[in-house]
Amino acid sequence: MPAVAQAQAQAVARDTLPVIRRVEFDGNEAFSDDELKRGIVTRASSCKSVFLAPFCWVGIGAFKRTVRLDPRELRTDVSRLRVFYFRRGYRQAQIDTTVVRDNNIVDVTFRIDEGQPVIVHSIEVHGLDSIPDSRQIVEGVQLGVGDAYSEVALSASKGNMERALRNRGWAGAAILVERTIPSEDSLLAVVVLRAELGPRSRIGAIAVQGTVEVDPEDVKRLLTFSPGDNYSQEEILRSQRQLYSMALFDYVAISPDSSVSGLSASDSVVNILVQVNEAEPRAVQVGAGVSTTECFQVEAGWAHRNFLGGTRQLELTGVLSNIGAAALAQQFPCSQAGVNIEKDVAGTNPYNKVNWRLRADFQQPWFLGTENWLHLGVFTERQSLPAIYARVSYGANVRFSRELSPGTAVIASWRPGRDSLEEGSADFLWCANYGICDPVDIRTLSEPRWLSWIALTFAQSRTDAVLSPSKGYRLTLEGETASRFTGSEWAYYRAAGEVTWFNRLGDRNVLALRLRGSLVRPIGSGLEGVTISSAQEPVTHPLKRTYAGGAYTVRGYGQNLLGPKTLLADSANLTSGQNGEACDPNLITPENTWICDPEAVGLRSDQTFPRPVGGENVVVGNAELRFPFASRRWTGVLFLDVGKVWNTGGEISAAEVWAWSPGVGVRYQSPVGPLRFDIGYATGGTEQLPMVTLVEQDDRIVMVQLVDENGNPQFFEYNPYKDSGLQGFLSRLQLHFSIGQAF
Repeated sequence: MPAVAQAQAQAVARDTLPVIRRVEFDGNEAFSDDELKRGIVTRASSCKSVFLAPFCWVGIGAFKRTVRLDPRELRTDVSRLRVFYFRRGYRQAQIDTTVVRDNNIVDVTFRIDEGQPVIVHSIEVHGLDSIPDSRQIVEGVQLGVGDAYSEVALSASKGNMERALRNRGWAGAAILVERTIPSEDSLLAVVVLRAELGPRSRIGAIAVQGTVEVDPEDVKRLLTFSPGDNYSQEEILRSQRQLYSMALFDYVAISPDSSVSGLSASDSVVNILVQVNEAEPRAVQVGAGVSTTECFQVEAGWAHRNFLGGTRQLELTGVLSNIGAAALAQQFPCSQAGVNIEKDVAGTNPYNKVNWRLRADFQQPWFLGTENWLHLGVFTERQSLPAIYARVSYGANVRFSRELSPGTAVIASWRPGRDSLEEGSADFLWCANYGICDPVDIRTLSEPRWLSWIALTFAQSRTDAVLSPSKGYRLTLEGETASRFTGSEWAYYRAAGEVTWFNRLGDRNVLALRLRGSLVRPIGSGLEGVTISSAQEPVTHPLKRTYAGGAYTVRGYGQNLLGPKTLLADSANLTSGQNGEACDPNLITPENTWICDPEAVGLRSDQTFPRPVGGENVVVGNAELRFPFASRRWTGVLFLDVGKVWNTGGEISAAEVWAWSPGVGVRYQSPVGPLRFDIGYATGGTEQLPMVTLVEQDDRIVMVQLVDENGNPQFFEYNPYKDSGLQGFLSRLQLHFSIGQAF
């Protein structure tokens, strides 16, 4: 038969095979269904994508992945499962199959009798007596007395111990495994791990091959080891990652020099060969994206990765964000961007304008040492934080970082900059957010002023991955201050800390926990040599106050809307007499206060707009359970966020109770990182908040604060949520879409 005809005949024969509807396991207790499924080939038919699930549910076959039963593969899968159990200590396991047929549809069940496992009776480790930290090496053994004898765990233990020894200088170390299962008791195993160390090795000569424009000596400076150091496999891999991170090379290989035939009993020096292929030193990149906090964004950049030689880097970047906020403020997908206030009501609205950032950054590696890096930069930017501030700034930054050990660094930085508030932001910021409504004080606070701070940061990361860790922890501690000694007109000190912990539960489930907190305190009045007559307390720059709520903190609340707030009302609703009463505009004072009771005139919560004030203290805790969903690229998430933002004193304070928010989400592992969609549920209730409004005076719009007859802030009972039913439930939901994990 011709080959083409034979292939066609085989295809027709395959099409006559029954379709697999379900694949199930019965009798397995030691291992989950998911673990066993990864060990076989037979699969159930399924939908081609989670997004196509609705079409599959209604029976549209084009969206389904049809899998047919192959009897030969089914028989082989039985053998695969026997091997799976055998290698994990269950040597008596018996596997059988049941196939139930319904016309051309079959359900396959693997019936398993696991039997009794072989148990580790004893495990001994020899050959490590001369090593001071031998206990840490033994911790790599993943098999213990009483465990099922698993060749998989034993092989992993052997690899862990050899890797630990090679990281301590024993380049030729090997672990010999002796295992005995007595014939008189086939369910007990005796395991002996014997270390053959050989001589302790040091790094000898280092040779570099493949460089064209980069000086080989510059490559050597970027290595984390040097001649004379103890040989370490970990340092070799770390150096390889560091060379890749410079983006100077598209290929890096570091290995013992090929001129050395091998390690023998007399070898105590290991020569190293570094082979590289240089990448294009100049690069141009463009990008675009969308997020709930910054709406649509575009960016472009140019980089030279060997600027003036010496692997120095120069990078120029430009970013435009908040694009589309004017039309989509507080709407999906820009639900946390912009402010939904019409221009003719609030004057100019700077929060919906396009933001921009221009930067030039220079980076010098191995500055006064391999572990040190120097970063110099200049910038100019426009930044708006919805309903808080819109500012334009320019300045520079100087950063010096030193790596203390792998994954541990200390960073010292100085950021001198001059900031000014944009028109339409100053009155909103100081009067609406801080109760400073006197025009003279607002002009004083809004003048361009120097905001220059120094900071010291300690950072440590012990995780198994950068983007989506499954185990380990991260720790960050930071202290910061600004005063005339740092070149700043604003004066304050700030302290912050964050710890994140990851732990794998089972095969693919991950528990992630985070706790972060910070405090900020103004020094003196908050401004060097300036007194604010209408301020109830010292003033802290809004950029440095603490905020919470949004996609990266407490997800049931809008961006920065957790904690102290003020309410903005339309003055027309206060003077219209909705409840038979009305506020008298003649009671507005020259100090921009208005004797007015909003509840007496029947004002409703949905007629007000909350504005975050920020606080002096914040604590946020997050817990996430991440689990497999649909396929390996998809992850489901259950989360619980808690947090509180508060002041230590003053007129404006937050609710005394902690806010908490449960929610669900999904992650898609894309080439640029996890794409994240979260839905948070707000559990908050009624709050008593101060109120401000905009009124027209002398052909201009000014902000005034509502007060009682004694001049104290007038509070309003604010509840943004519907009372009950489906609408009440939906009003408490917050949607978030962004790139990257929440933490």
